[in-house]
Amino acid sequence: MRIFLFPAIAAFAAVSCARAAPANDGDWLKREIARAKSGAVIEIPAGDYDLTDLKITRSLTIRGAAGGGVVFRSAETTEKGILVPVSGVDLQVENITFSGARSWDRNGAGIRHEGRNLDIVNCRFVGNEDGVLATGDARGVITVLNSAFVDNGFGDGQSHAIYASSAGRLEISGTDFISTRIGHHVKSLAGETIIHDSLFDDGHGRSSYAIDLSKGGDAVIRNNKFIQASDADNYTIVNYDLTRGGQAVRLVVSGNEITNRFEGGVLLRNDTKLRPVMHDNSIINEGKKPLSLVSPGSPAPVEN
Repeated sequence: MRIFLFPAIAAFAAVSCARAAPANDGDWLKREIARAKSGAVIEIPAGDYDLTDLKITRSLTIRGAAGGGVVFRSAETTEKGILVPVSGVDLQVENITFSGARSWDRNGAGIRHEGRNLDIVNCRFVGNEDGVLATGDARGVITVLNSAFVDNGFGDGQSHAIYASSAGRLEISGTDFISTRIGHHVKSLAGETIIHDSLFDDGHGRSSYAIDLSKGGDAVIRNNKFIQASDADNYTIVNYDLTRGGQAVRLVVSGNEITNRFEGGVLLRNDTKLRPVMHDNSIINEGKKPLSLVSPGSPAPVEN
């Protein structure tokens, strides 16, 4: 099934870029993007593309060749990231690996999203300081489907695999988060956060929270698999609080499978008065002490 972010795309002519492109030919891709009209679909042949702070100024779909082989990387230090959708822009990316983004402020992102809506399908983010850093439209929708985030984070706790600093809704499905370095796998300040059928594996990254929801909101976390490492940077898997403002609206944590290798630890830290709905979460304890369902002082969960 094909998923499109913008329904109007079919009304626009696609820009076909099916001819072979030289390896490392970032200039070729920049020209294709510069000449594309709003709503166009750009087809990218397999290749290694050197891109630094490439601004996306029109709503586009950028689609890598089926079967992989399309890599966007930056050989230079970025100001913000590899791709930078600007204000008001909708961007959909498919079948692309984003790798090695570095910035002077330690927040170099595979995608630095300053636009409106962002749709990520079948993409990989490997070894960036931030996989995705979203600072765009507070009403925007960010969706991530069937993707992978591996070895992202600078290692100082200030960069993450996904950081939705500004968005109306973040939805993640069928996506793997592995070995995020010290930072969180997902940090969301969106008004609504839905994360389901995904994997969170601390691996060798000493990851902090698997999911940090520090602006509360409407949150559903279901049918995921969490593997908490013995040397994780934080003993909590999911955090929900209002340190960044917002409101405690709804919190559902259900149907998740947790393997805990930490000595003790907590599935949910809830520093609000909202009673979470928690049920059908299975816990496998491999550490010296068992994982607690909620942290001390957290409201008792509702099991329904």
